[in-house]
Amino acid sequence: MNIMILASSPHVLLSKGAEADIYRTRWYGNKAVSKVRPEKSYRQKTLDFEIRRHRTIHEATMLSSAKDIGIRTPFVYFVDPVATEIVMEYIEGVSLKEKITLDLVLKMGKCTGLLHINNIIHNDLTTSNFINSKYDEIVMLDFGLAFFSERLEDKAVDIRLVKGVFYSSYVSICVDAFSEFIAGYMSITGEEKTQATLRKVLEIERRGRYTRTGGVG
Repeated sequence: MNIMILASSPHVLLSKGAEADIYRTRWYGNKAVSKVRPEKSYRQKTLDFEIRRHRTIHEATMLSSAKDIGIRTPFVYFVDPVATEIVMEYIEGVSLKEKITLDLVLKMGKCTGLLHINNIIHNDLTTSNFINSKYDEIVMLDFGLAFFSERLEDKAVDIRLVKGVFYSSYVSICVDAFSEFIAGYMSITGEEKTQATLRKVLEIERRGRYTRTGGVG
C-alpha cells in the first residue's frame, strides 16, 4: 500500500538529506510531513531495502518512545515499511536554528535531560531538530539516528554535539546558551549525574585535541 496514494495530495519537497527526503503533504485533510528514505544505488538492492525498512520502523518506534516519556514529538500518522516512508504531523512554528533565545535553550536542556534519564540518545542534537511551535512548546524532531543506551559516553556525545553547535553558530551568546542548556538539563537529571556527564564531555574534548595534535601535549 503506497502512502502517496492514501494521502491523496501532492508532495512538495522541503529538504533533501543524506539519508531521507522531507516533503510537505496532507494526510486526510491534515497538514503533514512525509519522510522518505530513497534507494541508494551504491548498495546491493536487497540489503539497501532492508536497511531503509529497518531505519524507517526504528525511527517511528523512537518517536513513540520519546513521546511516552513526555517529549513533544510529531504525531506519526502512518508508517509504510515497503515504501520506507513515515507520514507525520506538520509542526507549525520556528526552528531554533533560525530563532534562538536563552529561554528556548533552557527548554532544550530540559528535553535532553528527560531523554537521557530514560536512556534515549538522540544522536543528532542540533538546533535544527527543535521547533518552537505556534503554541509556544518545544517539539523535538528527527529521531532517525536515536537509540537506547545507559552509557555515560553516549550521553556525553549528545551534549558535546549541542555545545559545538552553540560555539560555532551562536558565538555571541555561546557561553550563556550552553550554561542555560545545562541548567535545564540539570533540573531534570540532578547535579550529580549532570556533573558526571560534563566530566565525560571534557574527556571527549581532550581526546579530540590529543588526536588533532598527534599526541603532543
